[in-house]
Amino acid sequence: MNAPLRQSERLGRLATVLGPDTLALLRFDGTDHLNEVFEYRVEALATRDDLDFDALIGTHATVEIETRDGPQPFDGIVTQARWAGVGENGHRYDLTLRPWFWLASRRRNQRIFHDKTVIQILQDLLADYAQLGDPAVEFQLSQDYPVLEYTVQYRESDLDFARRQMERHGISFHFRHAMGSHTLVLTDDVLAHETVGLRPFKRYDGHHQYEQEHFWDWVPERNLTTGAIRLTDYNFKKPEQAMEVDRLGDAAHAQGQIESFDYPGDYLTQDLGRIVAGLRTSQERGADRRNRAVGDCASLRAGKRVTLSGDRVPGTGETYLCLSASHHFVTEAYGSGGQGSDGYAFTGSYALMPDTAPMVPPQRTQVPVVHGPQTAMVVGEGEIDCDEYGRILVRFHWDISGAHSMRCRVSQNWAGGGWGGIVIPRIGMEVVVEFLEGNPDKPLVTGNVFNGKNGVPYELPKHKTRSTFRTNTHQGKGFNELRFEDQKGEEEIFMHAQKDMNLEILNDRAKEVGRNQAEVVGNDKSIQVVGDHDELVSGNMSIAVGQNPLSDLLRSKSKLLFDKLGTALGKMKIPDPFNFTKGNFQLFVEKNRSEIVGIGSSEIVGAAKSIMVGHTFQTSVGKSHSLIVRGRADTDIGKIHNIRVGDQLTIKVGEHSMITMSKEGDVVIQGKHIRLKADKISQN
Repeated sequence: MNAPLRQSERLGRLATVLGPDTLALLRFDGTDHLNEVFEYRVEALATRDDLDFDALIGTHATVEIETRDGPQPFDGIVTQARWAGVGENGHRYDLTLRPWFWLASRRRNQRIFHDKTVIQILQDLLADYAQLGDPAVEFQLSQDYPVLEYTVQYRESDLDFARRQMERHGISFHFRHAMGSHTLVLTDDVLAHETVGLRPFKRYDGHHQYEQEHFWDWVPERNLTTGAIRLTDYNFKKPEQAMEVDRLGDAAHAQGQIESFDYPGDYLTQDLGRIVAGLRTSQERGADRRNRAVGDCASLRAGKRVTLSGDRVPGTGETYLCLSASHHFVTEAYGSGGQGSDGYAFTGSYALMPDTAPMVPPQRTQVPVVHGPQTAMVVGEGEIDCDEYGRILVRFHWDISGAHSMRCRVSQNWAGGGWGGIVIPRIGMEVVVEFLEGNPDKPLVTGNVFNGKNGVPYELPKHKTRSTFRTNTHQGKGFNELRFEDQKGEEEIFMHAQKDMNLEILNDRAKEVGRNQAEVVGNDKSIQVVGDHDELVSGNMSIAVGQNPLSDLLRSKSKLLFDKLGTALGKMKIPDPFNFTKGNFQLFVEKNRSEIVGIGSSEIVGAAKSIMVGHTFQTSVGKSHSLIVRGRADTDIGKIHNIRVGDQLTIKVGEHSMITMSKEGDVVIQGKHIRLKADKISQN
């Protein structure tokens, strides 16, 4: 059991970091698929039962199969190792080899990529694994790929995210093997794949005598696939833009034009949509023709091309791309006494497609779906950061890298062509984000929520009956607010403008106040009425011009004067101007008052009118002045009363008495009876 193991003369060998011949190959089974990670299972023999698994796991191990055309390496990372028991010739171990790319399935992540092509995204993603091979990845891409505004890896492994992006853009991958390493190769053209050259088909009855890699079983097949693709999508920046695209396949068989329609098509313009439709049509066409083969072609792996030669079968002379390969190798048991092999023991089975058919990977990787809304924090520059569509930037709680989203549209309560409602969430707010079709690449802000930092405008639950819409002054302190109070008995609508308030009404405005109305204007007030102005006051109306203390002083002085005239006012039945009941109007002017009327002015007083002038009273009439008193007229002058007439003064009482004085000096006294009564009469 402790005899040394030697692999040098055997057809199958195993190399690991544990050293030469520490583990000797017994059996090798493996599968590799185009656009899938391979898995190789190795059964090995060792003389010890205490191998250092810690030193083995995560390192490269290479199975080397000696073929008629030279050695063929199958390299992988040891992802599992176990002791499988002890046998007659030593301790058995089972190893599982997978590509370094499989390690990307062990790491889940959530990250955001801005304005990058799919190639740049893959380069960033795979850079962390580059040390596992030299080179670990090789890009053999010939197509042009658009810059993607926003791409999210969401709750998925690096492997699933990478495969999803490659499937989305029509990029295939396979692996190229060498001793101690393997390379991930990315292609987008079937002709970029390496060829192993000619491999003949030899019928089963004589294949074992053939000294070259060959096939001994060959089965062509056809599959019915979708024959037509129709897609559409929507671009909010150009909502009326035509987006529908379709593409027909070239299948000639019956039912070859079955159409598949899908939305959303995952494109922004119709031109890009045609490319997407072409890729999906190619995916269907590529699944149309298959060939199944069995042989001993150890050099043929998934991702390599081969040309069929040999005995005539359908497809002879054509070149095929290997889509999958299953490998099986068993070596001669150690200790059997032989020279290391009893003959060639490698077999393989293969799935191939003509290299004239399109090579586009099918979309198998599940696209992550965001189930339900999330919240995020608004970020950006300054206090408010938006673009011409009102879109904002947010940072999701799961984004540990501190990146931000794409510009997210914000749902509004109404949105029309230049009309509707709009509120831009501000930096630091917590917003509710939903995702169109659950797609993490398509966020939409649908609401806002308060949190422990951003508290409510009014204390709750104290003011639970209060509904409000309060803004916050940009780059300053203050707010505008519209508030509603619904507590019974305290119902109120409150409006606050931090600076200006403008109200524009193009037609009519009606206002009805059930009880009292108060209005305070801190500075000036002006009213312009183009048409008529009517005011109806059922009670009293008072106007005071000037500051209230001065108005009160003026009123007190005026009242003293009116008190002195009280008797005369009473005789004339003029009401007390300071003890009005209802239906009266009072005007108090602190200093001056002027009134200018362009043409005519009339005033009608139904009962009595009084005019009180504190100092001087003057009336100037440009032409005529008439005073008509139907009853009695009294004039009370305290000191001097002067009457000056330019041409003639006439005083007439009744029909018979008259005094006339002219500017020429004539004085005529006319009456039925003239009496002169005085203590003394003097004559010049």
